[in-house]
Amino acid sequence: MQNIEQEIYLRNFGILTHEEQAKLKNAKVTVIGAGGVGGITLISLARMGIGNIKVVDMDEFDYSNINRQMLSAISRVGKSKAECAKETINDINPNIKVIVKKEMLSEENAEEIISDSDIVVDATDNLIARVIIHRTAQKLKIPSVWIAVTPPFRGGVITFSDKTPAYELVLRHPSYGKKLTDEVRKEITSIKDGRARESVKHGVSKEWAESYIKGEAPWTVVCPVANIVGIFASFEVFKVILNRVNLQPTYAPKLLKIDMSQASSVQVLSPENGSWNNEEL
Repeated sequence: MQNIEQEIYLRNFGILTHEEQAKLKNAKVTVIGAGGVGGITLISLARMGIGNIKVVDMDEFDYSNINRQMLSAISRVGKSKAECAKETINDINPNIKVIVKKEMLSEENAEEIISDSDIVVDATDNLIARVIIHRTAQKLKIPSVWIAVTPPFRGGVITFSDKTPAYELVLRHPSYGKKLTDEVRKEITSIKDGRARESVKHGVSKEWAESYIKGEAPWTVVCPVANIVGIFASFEVFKVILNRVNLQPTYAPKLLKIDMSQASSVQVLSPENGSWNNEEL
């Protein structure tokens, strides 16, 4: 099986050294969320040679996932996303050690889930969980990758560490420095309603935005955008682990901004005042 692994990653060499490939193999990466962004991130991590992957997702696939989630299929409807991720990862490379956590990340279990990681990818669509992920990662001095997938064709990626400004500061969350009370949680959740309203300016139908805010429609997303964001998230992991001087991650407050409707569809930008309005990303 070791010889098979050498063959799997043969074409990495020339771009990577053997020492760098070993870094990837020894790395421990946690991906929270195995859906649209998380699924393709996990596939990419396996194909680049990450040797230890933890998948955190309590959900099962349904038909509405198939339009964008690369781990999904008709045959997988009703099956655990995390278990399917493990199956796919080990079909890519049986030597990869995969840990499955079929649970919702919370303040109570976040440290236990994240603590043994070299880096964590926030691929969840739950804004409360996101705050907990990045608070916990920064406390533990573990780098964390944030992503956004925003209609119609936009997205973003930022990497945080113990040396960058905090996630909630960079994205102007009202929760910074506060306990996650019910009131604060409502304020955080309302950010996504603002993103829906803002999306109308970029070409999303007003009817969808109003329906989403009323809780009558799901978040709208097309396959190419979710998967491009996930590929960029996996590349942030790649850069953090290799730690090349000339290949640095997009550390906060810089933003890797994606808008597939524009000629310059991917840009790395710095905020004028040190932070971004999350409703506009």
